[in-house]
Amino acid sequence: MDPTMGTPERNEDRAELGAIDVDALTRALDVHSLRILVAIDQTGSISAAARALGLTQPTVTQHVQRLEARLSVGVVARTARAAHLTPVGRLLAAHAPRIDASLTAAATELAHMLGRRAEAVRFAAPPALIAGALAPALGRLARTRPDITASVIEAADAAEAIAMARDGRADIAVTSEIAPHGGRASAPRRRGMRSTFLFAEEIVALTTNDAPAERGRVAAQALAADPWITGAGTSTAHIAELVGRPARDVDTAVSLPYAAISLAANGVGAAFLAEGELSGVTVPNGVRMLGLAPAVTRRTTASVLVEATSIPAVAEALRLLAAHRPATAGIDALVDARRGSAGHRARFPSVPQHPSRPSRPAEEPAIMLSSTTTRLASAGAVAAAGVLLLSACTTGSASPGKTVGADTGADIDSITVALPGSLSNLYVGQEAGILNYYIASIAQEGLVSIDAQGRVQPGLAESWEQTDDLTYVYELRDDARFQDGTPVTADDVVFSLEEARDETASPGLAYYLTGVDTIAKTGDAEVTITLTAPDPAFAANMSSGGAAFITSKKFWEEHDGKVGTSDALLLGSGPYQVTEFVPDSHVTLERVDTWWGDLPKVKEITVSFIPDESTRLLAAQSGDTDVAFNVPLAQAAQWEKLDTMRVDYINDLSYVGLYFNTKVAPFDDPKVREAVAHAVDRDAYVTSLLRGHGEAATAIMTPESLGKAYGADEARAKLATIPQWDFDLDAAKKALAASGSPDGFEAELLTPNTGPQLGSAAQALAQNLADIGITLNVREVPIEEWLASLDAAGDHGINLMWYFSTLGDPAEVPSYLLGAGNPAGYDNPVVTDLLAQAGATSDPKARIDLLVKAETAQAKDVVNVPLWWGQSATAFANDLGMKDYSSFAFISSWPTQLYRAAE
Repeated sequence: MDPTMGTPERNEDRAELGAIDVDALTRALDVHSLRILVAIDQTGSISAAARALGLTQPTVTQHVQRLEARLSVGVVARTARAAHLTPVGRLLAAHAPRIDASLTAAATELAHMLGRRAEAVRFAAPPALIAGALAPALGRLARTRPDITASVIEAADAAEAIAMARDGRADIAVTSEIAPHGGRASAPRRRGMRSTFLFAEEIVALTTNDAPAERGRVAAQALAADPWITGAGTSTAHIAELVGRPARDVDTAVSLPYAAISLAANGVGAAFLAEGELSGVTVPNGVRMLGLAPAVTRRTTASVLVEATSIPAVAEALRLLAAHRPATAGIDALVDARRGSAGHRARFPSVPQHPSRPSRPAEEPAIMLSSTTTRLASAGAVAAAGVLLLSACTTGSASPGKTVGADTGADIDSITVALPGSLSNLYVGQEAGILNYYIASIAQEGLVSIDAQGRVQPGLAESWEQTDDLTYVYELRDDARFQDGTPVTADDVVFSLEEARDETASPGLAYYLTGVDTIAKTGDAEVTITLTAPDPAFAANMSSGGAAFITSKKFWEEHDGKVGTSDALLLGSGPYQVTEFVPDSHVTLERVDTWWGDLPKVKEITVSFIPDESTRLLAAQSGDTDVAFNVPLAQAAQWEKLDTMRVDYINDLSYVGLYFNTKVAPFDDPKVREAVAHAVDRDAYVTSLLRGHGEAATAIMTPESLGKAYGADEARAKLATIPQWDFDLDAAKKALAASGSPDGFEAELLTPNTGPQLGSAAQALAQNLADIGITLNVREVPIEEWLASLDAAGDHGINLMWYFSTLGDPAEVPSYLLGAGNPAGYDNPVVTDLLAQAGATSDPKARIDLLVKAETAQAKDVVNVPLWWGQSATAFANDLGMKDYSSFAFISSWPTQLYRAAE
């Protein structure tokens, strides 16, 4: 036996002694002493550290001495005028911020448990980001969470801000970086820290030079001969580096953006600034504000210690930062792209307006599927028992064994509706989410309406005519009244639509009216709308499922455009009037006799905002709910067992799929994308995770969106012609082996906390990818952070898409995922041309053929991988029926379809 090894008994003694020593060292540490070490390291003296911490010098000295006595080693080396940490002290100081963050998270949760709320969050950011990114989030934080104290530390630059967060001097560092031409900035991942992409904005040139500019964009090199305004207040140095322009004596350096703007406006030289720094700036005549060609973007991110993400105040601050969208600079080319993003965000699941809970840690176990369809997850939340077969049509299916009785014709005094989210404004133009459409359409109408089959029907317009490819003429009803009894006039319609296409007044609607040229009153009861180009989807867009929410001009002006609030409420011409609105609590609507249609049966509707799914279930169990939207599929079995309610399922025009950011390595490699696509088991997702309440998708378009041209079976057959990648792990391995990453790689996939089924599918995909050598880390985040990540300038190469269409137009989702400014950064001229042709084609079948070709082209490039077309579950009281329950049921005045059912 080797004498150095000792006896087994002695080795056990040593192991036990080592454990005791580590335990004793752990007990010797305390957070106050660790904070003091950090302060000494940062300030360089005992006295300065005491001042920084608000302590006396003797107190600091005593803490250090006690720590050294407990550890039996020195941690601070002192001189007459200074102090610095020993190697042991430096080691402890390096770990201190993470220990501090973990203890703070635990203390905060304990405070909540004991009913005490005292939270704080500290931001660090360079000056340029304080106004553009931090100020809006701080304002909203103050309004929604007055119990959280926020403070801001101005950092000299991004590096200092990151250092402050890493060292524990700040909780969140907000920084930016500029991406090079056709690529992205390559910020290194920092150990122990987590970065959250917030938003991207373009760099804009401000110049008096008359250099050629196509479609509002100029090449930076075309301005190189001019003097440039540079310095910390601009992005000019980055542009100079990108185009290889050296500094010149005629250049001027400034430290503030406003100085650069003023100099450029007065012809001193060309300045390059981010969009946000130009928001609200009035440019004098003769001064040009131009985008760059090719575009250059500034990406803004928030960096936090991993342990700090568990602190509720930090999680809430991150949520609000991610929800902020910067203002545009007013350049048409930039505004159009931003409008598209803002408009499509209205079709995503509604953002909850309530404090977020910390996201699920990446290491938390989650439901997984086996790598073959024959082995299913056994967890109860996604049990395969009771799987229902999906109907091939758009009508709903009900809870097993439950049917709804006949219409008794009786009036209904009141109903209570449970909404799975919260609203802070009722006007869709200001707060656009799919749930807000459900509420606003009760009180407000469009010129047309959408019936149960998705067909356009009369609304406020009794009739309309398309006189040519660009012109629509609407004749208003002579009996249309607002809920205050005043008549609906052509002036009101023109005014409402003009406000809807104003991106400041209605950022959630403006995108859908960008193709409108003029809106004019052409008769006492006639409104004529002309388009800039043919648009087959325009007719339906004039409904309350699109962009038309007609209100009284007088009402709008009396409230200075601040409608939809708890003070102003809403005024429309629908069958119900909003009588009370308490943001993030409830809204009450009462039946009126001013509506032109038949009087509905329900007299009063109270919509309660209940974001928490367990609370909604408890309300239903107690008999306090008559209608509940979006029953979680994981809880469907519990809802189906309720004696007083039934659950009806319907195809909801939603699309779920993977997409790859083609600008982020290694997903810029088609073979990598192909490998992941082959690991997708969409049939197992539908059967197991969704309990059969969905359908394996073969395309981005949904079958219902083809309803104007094809029946249900024909639509599915048409979409099945688009090639997809079969689930085949052997083929996945071969594709990865042929890629530029044959040994595999590690990536992260974010899922929204409002869609647990997406998280389960992501975990199942991660399991399959592990079998071929790819590590996919799935992280659940607040929906605001997930929405922010859906940007071509974002950090993630693999992403999930979850999109709800209100009108079911076949081009809506493909245009977002494949068209200009798409989140994948995908640029295929063939696809772009096909989409343009589809947008100019009025024949439904010809239009669909073009869209199928566009999807086929992108499928070959493996950019989007469809997973499933979704179903929504709505719970109704057993004595409450709904006529014409369909995919389009909730985008018009849906309470008019409710009736008292026979027992």
